[in-house]
Amino acid sequence: MARVVAVANLKGGIGKTTTVVNVGAGLALKGARVLLVDTDAQGNLAMALGVHPRRTLYDVLVDGAPVERCIIEARSGLDLLPADATLLGAQPIIARRPDWSRVLSQALQPVAGAYDFVLIDSAGSLTPLNVNALVCAHDVIAPTTVEHFSVKSLELLMAQIGRIKGGAGHVRMIIPTMYDPRVRQSGELLAMLHARYGDRVTPPVRVNVRLSEAPALGKTIYEYDPRSRGAIDYAMLVEHISRAFGFAVRPQPPAQADPAPVPQPAAAPYRSVPTANPEVCPHCGRALQHTSLAGYRISYCAQCRYKKQELVRDRQ
Repeated sequence: MARVVAVANLKGGIGKTTTVVNVGAGLALKGARVLLVDTDAQGNLAMALGVHPRRTLYDVLVDGAPVERCIIEARSGLDLLPADATLLGAQPIIARRPDWSRVLSQALQPVAGAYDFVLIDSAGSLTPLNVNALVCAHDVIAPTTVEHFSVKSLELLMAQIGRIKGGAGHVRMIIPTMYDPRVRQSGELLAMLHARYGDRVTPPVRVNVRLSEAPALGKTIYEYDPRSRGAIDYAMLVEHISRAFGFAVRPQPPAQADPAPVPQPAAAPYRSVPTANPEVCPHCGRALQHTSLAGYRISYCAQCRYKKQELVRDRQ
C-alpha cells in the first residue's frame, strides 16, 4: 500500500505546492510510483506540471466518478488527481455527510495499492478537505518559510493535528523553505526550529528564483534548471525522505547495447575541477554524502552544509 503523506501548513505562500511537485517528481525519478492529489480549489498542481485535466477531484467526491478515470499521467511514474475551482462547491456537500472526514480516504482506497507514495497538497486553512487530507495521511510534512508568522503557524498546525489524529507525532518532517543564509534572522529562526523540533527539521530549501519561475512554464525544477540550487536542495530533500520512509531505488532495466556502434571522434571531457580528495568536505574535513537525481550527482556535507553537483557523465 502507498505511504500517504499530507503536505500541510495553515498558512499560504510557504511553498507547499512547490514541495509537492518537486518531491513527487524527484521520487518518481528515483523509481517510485507517485500519485499527487490536489485538495486546493486553486488547482495549482495541474498548472505547475503543465497538464490540462478534464476531470478532477470534484468528479470523484461529489459525482461518484471512479477515481482511476480522473487520474492523469503527468510524467513517467508521476500521476495526478487534479483540482480546480469546482472544488469550492464540494466542501459544503462533503460537510453534510456523516462520514465527511473520511471521504477522501475512501475515494483513494481503490488505487492506493498501485503507488509507493501518495502526496496530498492542501490549502492554507482548515477546510473540510484539509481535515480529510490529515485523516487520510499516515504522515504529515510541514513546509514553513523561515519567518516569524510562518514559524508561529506551526504551533497551530501541531495543535490541530493533535486533535484530529490524537497526537502531533504524525508530523514527520518540517521543511524550512525560502531560506536565505545571508539574513541573520533566517539563521536565528532556523536555529529556533532545530531547538524546538529537533531532527524533524530537514535541511533547508534556499530561496531561489528558479523555483518560482518553473511552475509558470509547467516544469519541475529538475526540468527547468537542474543545476540551480533549488534543484540541488530538493534533490537532497528527496534523498532525506527516501531514507526516512525506507524507500529503496528501483533498479532500472539495462539499456540495450548498440550492436554496431559508430565510432565518434574524441571530444574534450566535460569535468568539474577536482579537489585533492573529492570524498571529503573541503571546509570541515567530514566525509561527504551523495545522491543522484535528474542526471546530476550531488555531494554534500551533513555537518557544514557544503554542496557540490556535477553531471553524471563527468565521472564516466
